[in-house]
Amino acid sequence: MNILREDLHALAERAPAVDLADRAVRGARRRRATRLAVVAAAVTCLVAGGGVTLLQQVRPAPPVVLTPPKTTVPPLPAKGVGPVEQAYRQSCPMIGDPCPRRAWRIVTGGGDIYELDEAFEKGPLEVTADGRRIAYYSSEHRRIVVRDLASGRTWKAPLKQPAEDFAVEFALRLSPGGLRFVVSGWGGRREPNKLVDMARGTVTDLKRGWWPVSVSDGSGPVVLAKPYDMTSQVWVLGHKPITIQDFTYYYSALAPDGRTLARLGRSTDRNRRQTMRQDGSIIVFDALRGGGETRILVSGIGEGLHLSKLGGWLNPAEVTALAVPGRPDRPSVVYAVDVRTGRSRELFPLRQDGINVVPGLVR
Repeated sequence: MNILREDLHALAERAPAVDLADRAVRGARRRRATRLAVVAAAVTCLVAGGGVTLLQQVRPAPPVVLTPPKTTVPPLPAKGVGPVEQAYRQSCPMIGDPCPRRAWRIVTGGGDIYELDEAFEKGPLEVTADGRRIAYYSSEHRRIVVRDLASGRTWKAPLKQPAEDFAVEFALRLSPGGLRFVVSGWGGRREPNKLVDMARGTVTDLKRGWWPVSVSDGSGPVVLAKPYDMTSQVWVLGHKPITIQDFTYYYSALAPDGRTLARLGRSTDRNRRQTMRQDGSIIVFDALRGGGETRILVSGIGEGLHLSKLGGWLNPAEVTALAVPGRPDRPSVVYAVDVRTGRSRELFPLRQDGINVVPGLVR
């Protein structure tokens, strides 16, 4: 036993001098710290990952903004343009929004669309009945300009006018060739009423209060009208005015025979002294002598449409007519109406973009 005890003492002397209890406590602390570090790291990763997930869930995704493609319309070429089917000026945005400049747009019979930047936005633009020439007010030249679309040739009116002439109610009525026209204005300071002949370079003053209905080429007839209370007068210059028993502005151009006019028929309540709306008929009469009226009921107009205006003659029997809808979600339609039978045939619908111009339409 002594030998064993001595051996144990020898071993103890060779062993390092340490406090085992302290060593055990420190080992336990290290193991605990290691576990805490591991747990903390795991929690940190979890929180970080969860935070990203939460941020991804809470933070709204950037909105996808779809910018509509800009509709670009090329400018009207200097020449080589086919006959016009219609022209229009786009309507303004909603009330209260700023209204950008709205150039006139020309639509050819082949479907091409061009913008006419040089025309005064608020001024007139008219097209000859065959669609081959346009007339417009140029603020740069301060006069009416006529342009042949095929050749590109232009004519400038001998009459200079300020833009204020077209800040009020106005009318521009062209001859079939476009080189003779009447320009009129009401409500402004000047109130012009002029017959302009560009071929001759002449300007003739017309009586105030007479509204232009039709102008012929060369030295042909010029037709004016003046509505009264319940009647109207029609005056072919060079002849005496005639009186018709209707208050109306709704005439056609003068027919190829040089004496026949058409107007839209209207229902009138004489007792109430009130002219009612158009009744779907066309009345043909003699503009030189008066009388000889023939009323024709028009057929073939689309459902929901009613006649609104008349225009030029396509031939001795057919006159153009505009029919408008009772609802804004339908387009207006241009027809050809046979004044002998009343039968109509559709020519084309109008674009619903704003102010429209139809070649030869009396408006």
